[in-house]
Amino acid sequence: MKRQSKLLLGALTLMSAVTLAACAPKTSPKDKLITMKGDTITVSDFYQQAKDTTAGKQAMLTLVLERVFEDQYGKKVSDKEVTDAYNKQVDAYGSRFAAALTSAGMTEETYKQQIRVEKLIEFAVKQAANKELTDANFQKAYESYTPETTVEMIKLDDENKAKSTLEQVKAEGADFAAIAKESTGSEDITATFDSSHKDLPKEVKDAAFKLEEGAISDMIQVVDTKTYKPNYYIVKTVKKEAKNPDWKAYQERLKETILNEKKADSAFQNSVIAKALDKANVKIKDKSFSSILSNYNATTSLPSSESK
Repeated sequence: MKRQSKLLLGALTLMSAVTLAACAPKTSPKDKLITMKGDTITVSDFYQQAKDTTAGKQAMLTLVLERVFEDQYGKKVSDKEVTDAYNKQVDAYGSRFAAALTSAGMTEETYKQQIRVEKLIEFAVKQAANKELTDANFQKAYESYTPETTVEMIKLDDENKAKSTLEQVKAEGADFAAIAKESTGSEDITATFDSSHKDLPKEVKDAAFKLEEGAISDMIQVVDTKTYKPNYYIVKTVKKEAKNPDWKAYQERLKETILNEKKADSAFQNSVIAKALDKANVKIKDKSFSSILSNYNATTSLPSSESK
């Protein structure tokens, strides 16, 4: 739960400035924000002070993305999707959610606005990823695909126990399944997976794929991404499915693999955003924001001579 809280707070902080700005009433540069004896602070004063800050640049970037993607994909994300995603975060964060919103300078409305922007970009990326489902990409995914393998598996969090267990299972005549059940205290020691499987660490899958049927791995150390503590695996490959020479036999599984890879590819995501920015003909008029779109390689900035 603590890890979820930190991640959520980070996301809220990132978006708080822009969402608050987007929801603020429209003002003119000369409008007074603060008055004091003999002086005032106007909207223009505040803008000049804030625009060169990191937060100011992030706020402008997110405002641009919000406007562009709302215009191009606004009808593709429903209010229900946003509300469901919001409620999921509320449930995950528990009673501390309201405090997190407050500390990030956000409200329910502004956080939902953040979620909506994320959903719009997700839709655009998914739509673009679907165009990558070509025969050539299916063939490429097939070449690195390993079909289902069944293993008996031991997972322990104590290195010394894992080492002694490894000696036991590799002893002549040892019953791997019985030792696995005893050492883990679980009857559920069997797993079946292919190379696209997401629930097991890649190190464990790779080790299992390399083994012949009936062979036992060495101890496999994997750092848990949630706790940052090591776990120790020992696997015995029980059965390996022969790979069909026709990639179409795995078409649905390969489709899932291709789409997941594209959606996780930051360069691909950035290219999708760049196309949306170009389509919207975004032009930066203030040199303070000249670099905010650099990650997307979009042709959106005016020459420096034309910038203010």
